[in-house]
Amino acid sequence: MKKHAVAMAVIAVLGAPSAFAAVTLEQGTQEFALQGSLDLDYVDDYLFVLNTSYGYFIRNNWEIGGVLDVSMSDSTQQFQLGAFTEYNFTNSTNWVPYLGAAAQVANLSGDDGDFDFDFEDVTALNIKLAGGVKYFINPHVAISAEVNYNIATDDISVTKDGVEDSFTRFIFGTRFYF
Repeated sequence: MKKHAVAMAVIAVLGAPSAFAAVTLEQGTQEFALQGSLDLDYVDDYLFVLNTSYGYFIRNNWEIGGVLDVSMSDSTQQFQLGAFTEYNFTNSTNWVPYLGAAAQVANLSGDDGDFDFDFEDVTALNIKLAGGVKYFINPHVAISAEVNYNIATDDISVTKDGVEDSFTRFIFGTRFYF
């Protein structure tokens, strides 16, 4: 009997998004994000991207925090550490669009693998501009989708055509609020 009650509660929360009040991201709220993507068409068979961040809302809807991005493939590793800001456009629904920006120190390292080009280990400043949407499945958890554009002071992105200083990524993940 208890199993059925738990299952019904889970279905009610996930199936009825209007079961709770509209989202409010007030000053003092903290956010932890765990996001990522997988590119199976990468120059090196695959690219796994993990993005983590911790943020604090300094004003209603406006967040600042730190971010760590890790990208890995068979032959390359990239680490980016920095700070971000994000503005959330809360409304009367559980969908919250946002815009953000980040400044990060990025490091690309690895070996040339089977590439048709050479690249060297490099450290650069990366600027990231992002836009996305969060969908709150309950007041403390949201799923998110984001597109971000990155431009760096040096070549930090390995593509099929070589190494470049700019790239675009599509990121999906979960965000937790406390």
